[in-house]
Amino acid sequence: MSYTNAVKRKDDSMNSLDVVGQYGLSNALPILCGVALIKIEKQKTNDINRKQDFIALLDEVVEKSKFKLLPELKNWVTLTSSSLDDNVFFAIYNAANRHSALDIMDYFNKVVNGHMFGSRLHSVKNNESLSKLAISIINLNKDETFLDPVATKDGAWLQILKKDSNQEITLQTLQPLEACLAYLNAKANHGKNVKIYNQNILIGPKYINENKELIHFDGSIAAPPLNLRMPSNLINNSYNLFKYGEIGSTSTDWGFVSSVLGSLNKKGRAAVFLANGSLFGAGNRKRVRNNVLRDDKIEAIISFPERFFVDALIPINLMVFNNHKTNMKNKIIFIDANQPEWIQRGKVNNSLTSKGIEKIIDLTKSPRDILNISKVKSIDECQDTLMVNKYVTKDHIKIDGQEYDLNLDALNQRETVPIKEKVNIQRGYNMMRNKEDPNSYLKVLKISDFKEDESINYAALTGVKDSGNKALDEYRIHKNDIIFSVRGSLGKVVFIENEPTIPTIISSNVVIIRAKDKTIEPKWLYLYLNSLFTKYFLRKTESGTTVSILTVRDLEKLPIAVCSKEKQEEMIDFYDKKNEQVVALQSKLQEEKDEFKSQLGEMLGSDKVFLRKK
Repeated sequence: MSYTNAVKRKDDSMNSLDVVGQYGLSNALPILCGVALIKIEKQKTNDINRKQDFIALLDEVVEKSKFKLLPELKNWVTLTSSSLDDNVFFAIYNAANRHSALDIMDYFNKVVNGHMFGSRLHSVKNNESLSKLAISIINLNKDETFLDPVATKDGAWLQILKKDSNQEITLQTLQPLEACLAYLNAKANHGKNVKIYNQNILIGPKYINENKELIHFDGSIAAPPLNLRMPSNLINNSYNLFKYGEIGSTSTDWGFVSSVLGSLNKKGRAAVFLANGSLFGAGNRKRVRNNVLRDDKIEAIISFPERFFVDALIPINLMVFNNHKTNMKNKIIFIDANQPEWIQRGKVNNSLTSKGIEKIIDLTKSPRDILNISKVKSIDECQDTLMVNKYVTKDHIKIDGQEYDLNLDALNQRETVPIKEKVNIQRGYNMMRNKEDPNSYLKVLKISDFKEDESINYAALTGVKDSGNKALDEYRIHKNDIIFSVRGSLGKVVFIENEPTIPTIISSNVVIIRAKDKTIEPKWLYLYLNSLFTKYFLRKTESGTTVSILTVRDLEKLPIAVCSKEKQEEMIDFYDKKNEQVVALQSKLQEEKDEFKSQLGEMLGSDKVFLRKK
């Protein structure tokens, strides 16, 4: 049979199985899985006349199976079948019974939506193109062993199994139902060496040998759940998987990374999918990340835009780890995969093109600097963040909706100094709701209080309790201060031209930038912070998963132009004069607008009905 005919036959089979569209996911999928299980365990088609016969067959195969988690699947299937009308049940059953277990599971994998199971499935972490890329990068040989310690029903491990049913694969899932679905997929694809366990890996690994020793693997691909929080007392450092640092309730992402690294053998390779927040976060997350970095385990970091995972609309990164680095010792290659010919944009989610996969694999094998695409950096240069946009050099950028080509030679030839040499930067006050007091004379300034004309809406400011607390004085704004937003809408700037008549402190989403001495004019600095140079810096430096963040440490590195006092004053004078002219023109235009509206009203006769008060 030709490849084209085989594909057509597969598509026809899928179409004849399409009961979800008619009967719904929650009704069809449990029955399909029940039929697949019976076919796998009994190795034959089973005709039945009553729903009770179906449930009896399920009881029989579950009782005889060596896979002890199947009661979870049976309960799900039984509960659904009992609730269905006989006509609906048999329509689904008969459609499934005409197909093989492999056809059923391939269809299931295609249509399933992990959110329908609520907490019973942690997520859908399968993008075939990303799995294909990760598999190619770790380059697993047929005699090597593979681990996914946060496995779902399918994903990279299933692609590996479809290629070689003899591959030694170990899976540990977070939820028992996921383990059952992985079991169905493994059996339907005739997996001969697949072991499946269930337990959150942060509680402890289940892949232990007869001597109660941890088993180590040649390769691993993992897509941990994003933003998982769990009580610290449940996190258990059994088998010293967390040797790179303590894992807390808010640093579980690096707990999963540590578990993968701790489960590799001396020449093991791994690929782990992580959100942006994992690459720059502080606290325990940063300590673990930097310890892994210093141990020289990271080989590559590849960034992808949003919508690569169905359940995650945020950007994602693939981190490549290697316990036996050769030509990249003490170095990392950063790759920006958001290239026009590398990504296929879909209605639901995006995928990599074959060219994209080929180019990324080539860069991981032959690391090199390519403008707009990749950059090789030493690990000593990467202590603050692992965000790809921080390191890959771009010759174009989009700022405020406008596209710009960059003259990198001119940019690099500019004489600048880090802003921290010229200013002090004061962090804001962590304003909690329980600290609000509308009657307090002391007010707090938030980003939402910035007006479009770059002034402050003092009338909207929130009052602060403990207004007499002298410790709050360090957050007070004064004449010639510059207020700069560092979270959310980055780079919003307000210049405090006069001493505020209302005592005001800043919230934690903004900072005060205050000149250290008279070598820099505060108003000139305000103008510079509104310039394209600053906006370019922000685009290169910002981090965050869903909310943009600029750390004070990064802000301190903002390069500002070396400029004489005379030149600064010249720019301020130019700005003031031009701005005054613009304000006058705007005022005149507003007067003209009001006048023609008034004339239009007279034409309509509204002036005879609506009499203006004087």
